[in-house]
Amino acid sequence: MADEPEKQPTPRAEREIDLDDELVAEAFELSAGDRRALEKKILAVAFLLEACAEEGMRQVDATLACGLAEALRSAAEDAARLRRQLRRQDET
Repeated sequence: MADEPEKQPTPRAEREIDLDDELVAEAFELSAGDRRALEKKILAVAFLLEACAEEGMRQVDATLACGLAEALRSAAEDAARLRRQLRRQDET
């Protein structure tokens, strides 16, 4: 079988990110009183999950999953706080 050409691995397609690089970088910069903190937390976790799982091609480490779960719990606390604030505004 020396006449057969050597098979070359097919390159993986580059992942297209709908978000511009500036927005992704900004998602990882949280500051006190940031009005977009909740949005940034969720975006950062989504980006990290996708990057770590290589779009479903690799399993995510349990330690990493626990860390991302903690970030999502923090985002949920922010959402609950915003919900309470909006309820108070509606009551006044």
